[in-house]
Amino acid sequence: MIRKMWNLLIDFINDFSHEAARGTREHWKGLLIFAAVAFCIFLLVIVLLLKATANYQFCAMCHNMDTYIESWKQSSHKDVSCLACHFEPGFMGELKGKWKAQTHVVLKITGTAPPRPHTAISDASCLREGCHSTPELKENTVKFKGVDFSHDTHLGELRRGKILKCVSCHSQIVQGEHLTVTETTCFNCHFYDKENHQEIADCQTCHTQTKAKIFIDADENMPFVHKDYLERGVSCEQCHFGIIYGDGHIMDNVCVQCHSEPHLLEGSYSSEKMHFNHVTAHKVECFRCHSGIDHFIVREKSNQYQERQTLLKTKTISSGLHYDSNCAKCHTFDQHTIIHQMYAGEGGVEHKAMPSSMYKAHLDCAGCHLKLYEANGETRRLKRNGFDEMIKSCSECHGSGYDDMAKHWKEVLEQELTKTGKTLRETNQLLADGKSSEGTQLYEIAQNNYVFVKNSYGLHNIDFALSLLADCRKRCEKAKAIVNPAYKAAAITSPSGCTELCHSCVECIETKPVPFGEVQFPHDVHVVDEGLDCLECHSQREEHGQTILKNCKDCHHGSGMGAVECADCHTAVLNLYKGQNACDEISCDVRGVANSMVADVSCSDCHTQVEEGEAMTGAALKQACVSCHDDDPAYGEMVDEWRREVGTLGLKNLKTQLDQVQKSVLLAIRNGDYTYDAQDLINNADKNLKQLLNGNPIHNLEFARDLATKVKTLTEKARKQLQHHSTIKTLDSRDYKY
Repeated sequence: MIRKMWNLLIDFINDFSHEAARGTREHWKGLLIFAAVAFCIFLLVIVLLLKATANYQFCAMCHNMDTYIESWKQSSHKDVSCLACHFEPGFMGELKGKWKAQTHVVLKITGTAPPRPHTAISDASCLREGCHSTPELKENTVKFKGVDFSHDTHLGELRRGKILKCVSCHSQIVQGEHLTVTETTCFNCHFYDKENHQEIADCQTCHTQTKAKIFIDADENMPFVHKDYLERGVSCEQCHFGIIYGDGHIMDNVCVQCHSEPHLLEGSYSSEKMHFNHVTAHKVECFRCHSGIDHFIVREKSNQYQERQTLLKTKTISSGLHYDSNCAKCHTFDQHTIIHQMYAGEGGVEHKAMPSSMYKAHLDCAGCHLKLYEANGETRRLKRNGFDEMIKSCSECHGSGYDDMAKHWKEVLEQELTKTGKTLRETNQLLADGKSSEGTQLYEIAQNNYVFVKNSYGLHNIDFALSLLADCRKRCEKAKAIVNPAYKAAAITSPSGCTELCHSCVECIETKPVPFGEVQFPHDVHVVDEGLDCLECHSQREEHGQTILKNCKDCHHGSGMGAVECADCHTAVLNLYKGQNACDEISCDVRGVANSMVADVSCSDCHTQVEEGEAMTGAALKQACVSCHDDDPAYGEMVDEWRREVGTLGLKNLKTQLDQVQKSVLLAIRNGDYTYDAQDLINNADKNLKQLLNGNPIHNLEFARDLATKVKTLTEKARKQLQHHSTIKTLDSRDYKY
């Protein structure tokens, strides 16, 4: 039976082959035409399939690609097709990519696809013609959150002995961002095992710029300039402690998230081989294996601060002070609570909070109590013992004379403690009969606050300490008046004025000339000879004595002219008149168009009444123009036209917009977000606006218009910078936080 079936099969094959051969001989032309047509149809189908699958809509057919597609639509690569990046250049690169992509389709159909799509982008795709180029990347630096980043040093040199690729840093890490760089990548590389890689962990590896002005603790009355301190040799670590969180250790069970092969999991591999396979040969982000490393200044009441509290769960962070928990190696957490309360401006009974300005600046205790020194290429810390040794940190940070100021504070505080202690003893004797409960309550509060100041070493917050002691004496005076209605309570003052506390002969401000405009301002002439009070020229101490021009003209106009030049005080007018010192994004030494009269017309030629010691009026200015130009009244009318043009500059509106962006920056600082680039732009816009407001645009309308445009441009760029760093960029502009 089997033999018969076999013979039938053989006969069929022989007959079929014979007929096929005969048909081919007789119809070979037709077969060639059919084959050619079929081949063309095949090529057409292939081309159509390649085109159809090259569209992003094809990628979006898988719902787990939605996030990536949406972020791509909002990214800087939105005009670049998916295949331009994900497939290598050239036809063969596309075919190779398509072949690999088919495996993912099979995985999807069989239900074995991984939950997270994982694809690599080769450097060749990034460097393809029409995109990025190696010379361009090597020559230009990129501004990344205030850091001048060089691609050349990262791609052209080994980093930690590893070869990096573009996607080693540019990756889909942040939800909503497409192929972006986050600080996490930078921090893991720069701070992992930083003790053995100081060359890339040093602060000024990245922070090479010294910002013109920032605001401490988002307080607009506390501007701070790093440059002044760096020039005095103050190291970053002297103020910024405990700003690196995490150690980047290898997390448990990370290998099995990708691998299941026993021979791989049981093997032993060197660090070099592991990094070559995962970083250089393939695209595996650092954070897939290493725990994260964060780097920021913790600000109280910020989201980052709250997150850090939840994560660390230590009373160290809860205190808001000791971010560096190394203190706990020697001390208990509660040992310095009362000192911390003084430093933070808290703990006074029925007294408002008055945090020290250094507490607001997040200066850790170690900034004063430890001395930094270099040994064997390492930065080490040595405890400062004794008051005289401790106050050396004052002059080391703030400059010569500040150690003497600390000594003066100590003397003032001791005098105030002695005075308050005497008042308390007197009050206690009057209340000895215990008949006045109200007076006793006042005394007890005063006694508690006195003991608090004494035990917490009030020098940690001299303003708060003196205010508490003054409050103690006020309460005692009230208690005395309650016990004895005939007693007249004495007025209580506190030695917290400018010269009493800081600018006494500790600094000898009376004889110290200070720069003001283009001149050195002599305090002795004004304070000693003329008897002027500090507040005649300066704002209250709460605003740290900002200079205010109030009564200068009483002396320096009229007969006083010549003692100083007009431009010594009216610098903004001079800059406008000469068309100089405008600010753009980079510099504040930009020159513009000078007034055509600058070479021939002096200040007194127009401001004729100033020489007489009188206030300049609009009518006098118009008359000066008419008189100078052969009594032509048209020149008086021209002054009116200039004034109308000044009104069209919209300076009030520009100031409102700038103030709004500045408030947004302060809000972002409180939240712990990156604001330095935005603040730099605001600083320059503010300088331009102050030049307009203080210099009066009528002195040079053409240059004033240019300045107003610069203010508007810089303000808008600052707003965009803030939005760029405040939240996910793919959100609608209405949804930004600031």
